[in-house]
Amino acid sequence: MNWKSKKGFWTGLLILIVIGLLTWFILKQEMTSQRPIQHVKITTQLQQLSEQDIDQVLMPYIGSSFWEVELNKIQSDLTRLDWVSQAVVKRSWPDQLIISIEEQIPVARWDDDGLINHKGEVFFPNSIHGFENFVRLDGRLETSAQILAKLAEFQAILDGLSWSIAQMSEQVDGGWQLYILDGPRLLLAKNGDKEQLIRFVRAYGQLKNELRNSAQVYDLRYSNGFSVKRIVAQ
Repeated sequence: MNWKSKKGFWTGLLILIVIGLLTWFILKQEMTSQRPIQHVKITTQLQQLSEQDIDQVLMPYIGSSFWEVELNKIQSDLTRLDWVSQAVVKRSWPDQLIISIEEQIPVARWDDDGLINHKGEVFFPNSIHGFENFVRLDGRLETSAQILAKLAEFQAILDGLSWSIAQMSEQVDGGWQLYILDGPRLLLAKNGDKEQLIRFVRAYGQLKNELRNSAQVYDLRYSNGFSVKRIVAQ
């Protein structure tokens, strides 16, 4: 390497070092600055929530340090809103927060005032207005996901009769009570519930019309059949 080449190499290296130091200095100054948060952008289209709901949560953070604000804390506060399933908060330089919201997707009611989402998680919004006609589920809160799965399993079987479940309750003994929309009530035992329901659907067509058209309770909790109980009007 001749003298001119060496000089060019060291000059280039010196320039890179200077640029690196300047970049580090600028970044350090920026990271230690108290640049305030001034803008918020919501990237998802909201169905149940309003921007005002989110603004109330974010208001205390507006004006806070852009670099020092705790994003996890904001996300936690947002998920406390009754219709928020998940929230993601990111910084966008120089002074903006980017908010992404995943809202709850209810698929059924839970007891009197709750809803259950597509993941089998129960939540309790301020109001269930608009969802009153959803299938109502009752049971132990800790088994909500299993109860929702049972609903799908039972409904698939009852599709063979074109029946729709309006309400389903898990009993204390682990059995099930199914209320059919504009129809009868079904009682299933804990063990073999799927087989009991399949057997009933297959046998239902053999019942006399008079019996089928009456308001009844079908007790399927037998190993080899089911019983029929008429409800006598008072």
